[in-house]
Amino acid sequence: MLSEISSSDNAKIKLLRKLSTRKGRREEGLFAAEGINLVCEMIDAGQMIEFIMISEDFDAGKDERHSMVHDHLTGEDFTAYKLSRNLFDKLTDAEHGVDILAVCRMEQHGLELIDQLDDSSCVLVCDRVQDPGNIGTMIRTAVAAGYGAVVMMPGTVDVYSPKVLRSTAGMVFAIPIAYAKDEDELFSAMKRSGRRVVVTDPAGGRAYYEENLSDGIALVIGNEGAGVSDSIKKRADVRVTLPMKGSIESLNAAVAAAVLMYEAIRI
Repeated sequence: MLSEISSSDNAKIKLLRKLSTRKGRREEGLFAAEGINLVCEMIDAGQMIEFIMISEDFDAGKDERHSMVHDHLTGEDFTAYKLSRNLFDKLTDAEHGVDILAVCRMEQHGLELIDQLDDSSCVLVCDRVQDPGNIGTMIRTAVAAGYGAVVMMPGTVDVYSPKVLRSTAGMVFAIPIAYAKDEDELFSAMKRSGRRVVVTDPAGGRAYYEENLSDGIALVIGNEGAGVSDSIKKRADVRVTLPMKGSIESLNAAVAAAVLMYEAIRI
C-alpha cells in the first residue's frame, strides 16, 4: 500500500535520519538500503522489510526491476511511502540520484552460527578492516568462492553502512554475517567447530599454495595498515604469505583475501 509523506517532521523521516549513524542502527536494529538493485536483492532474499520509500519521480516503466517493485508497492506486500524529490534527496548520501530505499531489520548473528555450518565450509574473518570498499569486495568474493559465513571482529566498519551495502552489490544478503565479541570467543568457536584459523603474515608465513586452504578454515584478513592483530597471529593455526616480486611490500586487503579465498574452489 502506497501513501504520501510531505513533512520533514514525519516519524518515518526522523527514523531514517537516525539510521544514518551506526549508533542509530544499533539502537533500532534497522538499516536503510538505497537504490533499486539493493531493494530487489532484499526482496529476493526474503529480508524483513519494514517499509519502502520512493521519490515522486520513481518510474515503474524504467526497467524490469522498477516494474517488479512497483507491483509490490501497489499491492499488500509492503508498507510504502512516496516523497518529493527534494525531501527524498535529503535522506540519502548516494553520489548519484536514487529513487527508492528500503528499511530492513538487521540479522544479528552471534558465533553460534558457525556451529550450523558444514564442517568443510570456510569462514572469512574481518579483523578491524576499515575501508567500506574492501569489506564489500570481500563479502562478494566470499559468496563467489563458496564460503559459508563472514565474521566481523570488533573495530571493523559497519556492514550496514550505506557505503558498505552499495559496495557489496546486494551480496551481503547472500551470506550469513556473524559478530564476535572478542578474540577468545572467536578461537573458542573455531576450535569447537574444528576449523583451523589462518592468518596472513608477510614476515613469517609459508607461501599460501603450500598450505591446504580448500576447506575447514577460518581465514582472517586484517586492518589495511596494521594487518592482523599480533594476538590473533600468535594463536593462529596457520600463517601464510603471498609471495611478491619487486619492491611491493603488500597487496590491498581485498585483493589478498580474494587470492586466498579462491583456494577453496581450486580445481
